[in-house]
Amino acid sequence: MTRNVKRFLALPLLSLAPMVAVAAKPAAEDFVSQRSEYTPLRPTETVELREMRSEGRPAPMLADTTETFYIGNWTGVVTYAGGSLTGSSVPYPLPNPLNFTTPYTYSGAAQALVPVLTPWTQTFGYTTNPSDPFGQAKTCIWTVNVNVVNGACTASVSVTAYGAQGGLCHIDTGSAVDPTSCQLFVGVGIQ
Repeated sequence: MTRNVKRFLALPLLSLAPMVAVAAKPAAEDFVSQRSEYTPLRPTETVELREMRSEGRPAPMLADTTETFYIGNWTGVVTYAGGSLTGSSVPYPLPNPLNFTTPYTYSGAAQALVPVLTPWTQTFGYTTNPSDPFGQAKTCIWTVNVNVVNGACTASVSVTAYGAQGGLCHIDTGSAVDPTSCQLFVGVGIQ
């Protein structure tokens, strides 16, 4: 239980104190140590995110909540970001370029602050060949949709794979959304 509380309290506290958020980086290693399994997604597949467990769930915040993204590059080569995160502020933009690492660990993290209980869409991707992302490359583009229905947040992740080199796009099965504030943790990877 202590690990779960630590994982979900570390980043929400940053959104309560923007000055602290600017000074500290997202703790990718905390999320990685608690990760579940990765699921490869088929091109144009959409997955509904699970709700965060009640333990460690933050109370609704007054203004903004965090959307935190962990990205794994398991291609064996450097990848390059496409798209960008949007929000009230983006204290940690998508890492670009993104170095590769061993499979199923994260290479980088990004974070956006968005208004609490507000529908939001983030679209971003990574490719091994920015000059020909839809040709001789491995390219994954993820679209994360947050919806609010009757005061409760739900989220889904859609992925589209491009490129002739047969890239696989993954999502961490531990990815989740807080139904009370729309706080979001999403882990994705390209292989």
